[in-house]
Amino acid sequence: MKIIFKSLIGLFVLFQFSCSYLEPEALSLTTRLDVINNFSNLTRLRNNMFTSMPEGYNAVGNSWRASASDESEDVNETEAVQDFNSGNWSIYSNPDDAWARNYQGIRKTFDFSEATDTITFIEFKIPDPVTYAARISNMKMWRAEAQFLRAFYYFELVKRYGGVPIVNRKISIRTEADYLTSIKRNSYDECVKHIVSLCDSSIQGLPLRLSDIANADWGRPTVGAALALKARMLTYAASDLFNRPSNNNPLVGYTDNRRIERWRIAAAANKAVLDLMPVAPYSFQSTYPALFQLKTLRSNEVIFERRYGASNTFETLNYPIGYQNGRSGTCPTQNLVDAHEMRTGIPFDWRNPVHAADPYANRDPRLLMNVIVNNSVWKGTNVQLWEGGANAKPLFRASKTGYYLKKYVDETLNLATGQTSAKQWIYFRLAENYLNFAEAMNEAFGPNVPDTFRLTALQALNAVRTRTGVAMPAVLATVTKDEMKERIRNERRVELAFEDHRYWDVRRWMIGETTLGATIRGVRVTREANGSFRYVPYDLEKRIFLERMYLYPIPQPEIVKTNGNILQNPGWN
Repeated sequence: MKIIFKSLIGLFVLFQFSCSYLEPEALSLTTRLDVINNFSNLTRLRNNMFTSMPEGYNAVGNSWRASASDESEDVNETEAVQDFNSGNWSIYSNPDDAWARNYQGIRKTFDFSEATDTITFIEFKIPDPVTYAARISNMKMWRAEAQFLRAFYYFELVKRYGGVPIVNRKISIRTEADYLTSIKRNSYDECVKHIVSLCDSSIQGLPLRLSDIANADWGRPTVGAALALKARMLTYAASDLFNRPSNNNPLVGYTDNRRIERWRIAAAANKAVLDLMPVAPYSFQSTYPALFQLKTLRSNEVIFERRYGASNTFETLNYPIGYQNGRSGTCPTQNLVDAHEMRTGIPFDWRNPVHAADPYANRDPRLLMNVIVNNSVWKGTNVQLWEGGANAKPLFRASKTGYYLKKYVDETLNLATGQTSAKQWIYFRLAENYLNFAEAMNEAFGPNVPDTFRLTALQALNAVRTRTGVAMPAVLATVTKDEMKERIRNERRVELAFEDHRYWDVRRWMIGETTLGATIRGVRVTREANGSFRYVPYDLEKRIFLERMYLYPIPQPEIVKTNGNILQNPGWN
């Protein structure tokens, strides 16, 4: 994906470099008079706040975090994401080092807020009252966007590092060097409260519906986006990782025993998103694959997204070998494929001879929407994933696992002629909030207690499973709390596959040793003489995950800059 603005930053400190791109930092040096007199300067300053948002498709080099989880394996052994899988990352080298990028984003929000804190556009009021009203309205919305984005960037930090330094203004190295060297991390609790407060404040100025924003501004935050961010933060905050019973370090989580209360608060925050459905309006997308192909102007299931210009980079990296010079980067794992239930709602089981003989028949329909399997039709031809087939080993860069990625990939493109299509990356969508609510309610009350929310955990889970386009059987009311927990976790794994949830979910549930440290599996496909296929799952790779990896290490240079006042996360010293 093309990045329009480029910059380099330390902790919070701004250094300017010349390059062939527009330097976003130059906008922060624009005088206030220039901002007032040239509305386009202000617009660029506003747009610049968004440029540090997560990439999604190429989050780690040319790969993504799905290939550092048990969802997929990247075919390229030299991709930086492989360092996670081999345990080859440290305080000096992290393939997903997000510290500088997110603090840079936070600074950009202050660039805008501080440049506009007293602008009234009063000079437009009498000669052009229409322009005056429009600019005042825009100013209120844009300043709310700055608060939302600040909260978003802090969340990206907190989910990786735990408590981080909270900065409430721009800092200059020229005049505040002493302050910089004394900066410390705030507690995890303080960071969560700060993010929630920013979300609550931003709601006052954001539009309620996407239809309230001009078409060109789709991808901007709304009230729903702020509520969804708040809900995700509070869901994470109630999870195992940040509520360890023996924890006495406030930088890495809570030190009290109020976890059930936190789950109730998380349930209320997610219900607030669901309550917007009639007025936003939000609703489930009736065709699951259409959510991930920007073929229509927008989907009512999408709450907040990042939009990209037309490209075919992702398709080039992920088309199967044998299709128009595809490079088959992302290979879904057998681990993920096995998580998709049978159509009847029972687990798939290789020990069942009926299942093993035809492993892709009568499965959860999302399997064939997420994954290209052997002999399925892709671009009008059957994919040959059997050994020696047109799309399989021993071809160079053929799938390692016996599968190719289908979700997000636009199979209508002709890469040979350079055809492209527009893309979006979804940050928040309705299904996640149903699943968040189900998880929080189950943890606080169990599967069948509605409390004051008039919706149970079981009802929320089944709303996702039984919707049009998926239509899996409902989980029965006889399910126990522990069984419900596992059903919710598996539903997230399938429904949200490749959407950058699994990598974080298994951390917050503290099951990294058996997921991020799992043995990654694939399948060997053999074509028999009579044209039938034989499928044999096999172990592909044993990955490494250690307890310290639940939280990222603070980059060592940032600790040095503050004379050691920023403390390192446990186990990384």
